[in-house]
Amino acid sequence: MLRYFIRRIMLLLITLLILNLIAFGLDRYQNGGVVPEHGNLVFLFGQFVWDNLHGQLGISPVSGHEVMHDILRVFPATLELCFASFIISLIIGVPLGTICGLFRQHWIRRVIISLTMIGYSIPVFWLAILFVMNFSLELGWFPVAGRFDPLLYIPHVTGFSLIDAFLMPAQIRHVAVMSVLHHLALPALVLAILPTTEVIRQLSSAMTKVMQENYIKAAALKGLSKSEIVFRHALRNTLPNVFPTLGLQFGSVLTMAMVTETVFSWPGIGQWLISAVYQHDYVAIRGGMLVVASFVICATVLTDLFTALTYPIRRKEIYEQL
Repeated sequence: MLRYFIRRIMLLLITLLILNLIAFGLDRYQNGGVVPEHGNLVFLFGQFVWDNLHGQLGISPVSGHEVMHDILRVFPATLELCFASFIISLIIGVPLGTICGLFRQHWIRRVIISLTMIGYSIPVFWLAILFVMNFSLELGWFPVAGRFDPLLYIPHVTGFSLIDAFLMPAQIRHVAVMSVLHHLALPALVLAILPTTEVIRQLSSAMTKVMQENYIKAAALKGLSKSEIVFRHALRNTLPNVFPTLGLQFGSVLTMAMVTETVFSWPGIGQWLISAVYQHDYVAIRGGMLVVASFVICATVLTDLFTALTYPIRRKEIYEQL
């Protein structure tokens, strides 16, 4: 197991080094490939990596701010949207996946699987526009844009609007929290489509296998009801399959969140990067993409390591590979 951990950490470091090398090459290309007299390319690359490790991603020529300062201001909004979508995917996906696993030959399973395939195939950008047109503009159920009511002032403390709303004075806390949830619901629901389909697929497959295990048959022979068998035995052994899947889906969800933000005018890193592209702010683009890519790589590797520590079946697979 230790050898596996060392392998994954080395892979993480090599991947981050290659990512920095690509960013460094783009930086050299932007500057015309000129190498200052006081150093060679190896020294400059080392200085570039050192600056990145210390959060010194440069100063935006457009805003005049440190790029890392701007990223720390907008990135929590994107993470909040991703976390909300994962919660929704569990709320919807776990019951539907369980039903699919229990009713293997039933028409309900075929309906759910068909809807899952449709949801997986629909482009997120198109679905976001469709939701805005119907639920915001036509029905007026949800706001069109923003993170909370523009007439409501929520101080930027953590960057996560829901947490910041909870930190407000008691007399306006309820109004602030409800406003944040109201604005968060529709974009999070759109973003939850992909992880929900993955949860349903993974849970359905795992539930089908678990229900055929001997300990499930023994529980049935003891006289336990179907609900007791499902909640006390089956779900306890199938849910560990879901959480690693969500972790590995984080990169895709984060990418789609950046697209979804443009439709809902969500002030996250996606909208910030699009604005940087329009303004030809290459320093901000380079820094933003470097931070996002590094975050996704680290999250994927850490999820894999956490799964190896907590999930026995995954540990067994690792031992077989070693």
